[in-house]
Amino acid sequence: MKITRVDCYEVVVPAHEDIATSSEYGPLRFDRRSKIIFEAHTDAGHVGLGEMPRGVDENGLKGMLNHLRGVDLLSIPLQEPPLYDLSQNDTFAHTPPGRPHRLSEQYFGAYREIGVHAVLFDLIGKHRGASASDLMGGRVRDRVRVDYWMGRMTPEESARACKRAKEIGYRGVKCKCALEDDNVERAEAVKEACGVDFEMTFDPNGRFYRFGESIGMLRRLAAVGNIGCVEDPFPQMHIDEFKLLRSLGLFAVALHIRQSHELIPAIKMGACDIANLCDLPWRVHLAGGLCWLANVATWYGSGVDLGVHEALMLHVCAATKSMTRPSDIFGRSIRQHNLIDRAFDVHDGEMAVPTGPGLGVSLDRDALDQYTQRKFSFTMD
Repeated sequence: MKITRVDCYEVVVPAHEDIATSSEYGPLRFDRRSKIIFEAHTDAGHVGLGEMPRGVDENGLKGMLNHLRGVDLLSIPLQEPPLYDLSQNDTFAHTPPGRPHRLSEQYFGAYREIGVHAVLFDLIGKHRGASASDLMGGRVRDRVRVDYWMGRMTPEESARACKRAKEIGYRGVKCKCALEDDNVERAEAVKEACGVDFEMTFDPNGRFYRFGESIGMLRRLAAVGNIGCVEDPFPQMHIDEFKLLRSLGLFAVALHIRQSHELIPAIKMGACDIANLCDLPWRVHLAGGLCWLANVATWYGSGVDLGVHEALMLHVCAATKSMTRPSDIFGRSIRQHNLIDRAFDVHDGEMAVPTGPGLGVSLDRDALDQYTQRKFSFTMD
């Protein structure tokens, strides 16, 4: 089974107004950048879907798919597809060696290819009559825990957004923040609006700066009683302060793992209770297995994505035993559409994993037409 043609749609799908950030923190940016949704047609008659991260342009996509030109997809090991272009990579002072060795250069900078991995799982799954989660070893759950999401917001607007989130089925929220924000007041407002059982995850992306600067606020935050965890409170160069904060037992401490091999020193140090895994599907699955053995819970992190990518995420979460924490899957709750044929409705803080072969989803053609800025196609003969 070989790819013969690729049809691409460069889309921009805005967020709903006034529910993701407060105006005093400035406008959103993520929803104004384009993403490429693509359909890969094969000589076996199957059509697979992929969604690229923001920032990958037409030339980038073509370069990645060029590695699949003329390749029988059924011969590809999904654990390590031969995709990443290493021709200019000098990490090891050579181009990919003719004589293989134990350390794969593909670990360096390959996350941009996640949409190509999605299309491989979709096509191979459709050809074999298996779901993407089946191809990862089978599901351990049919429903995946998920949280709502918001950017930096005032306490009043946070309460309003979380009340809406609770009404549509969420049981918690992940919120962006900084030490300069009204974090304690924000937690109190959400608690009053949604109850103590509506859990908040605070994610400052390192902007609580240093343990000594933020510990007073963090103690007051913990006392509110509705904090599920704090993710990346400090820059990761201060990883010892993660361990120090965790030792106080105020709340769970989460570490954002951008490349799965970064997980091992964090586990050795005891720096986190939870790992936010953000990598290619099989690497997340393998890293999740390591976390299960180390008694570290995980979730799958996202980039406020659309439906094709979120379908892949649901399958990974379903097949990964340690994925017991709410993952970042909330697209149509934040954006005007997710461009697929279903909204991934939330019930009691969970989403159902798609059934059927491959990713188990189809594009919504009307929505795709509405949000497409540009179309282009190319052949793979």
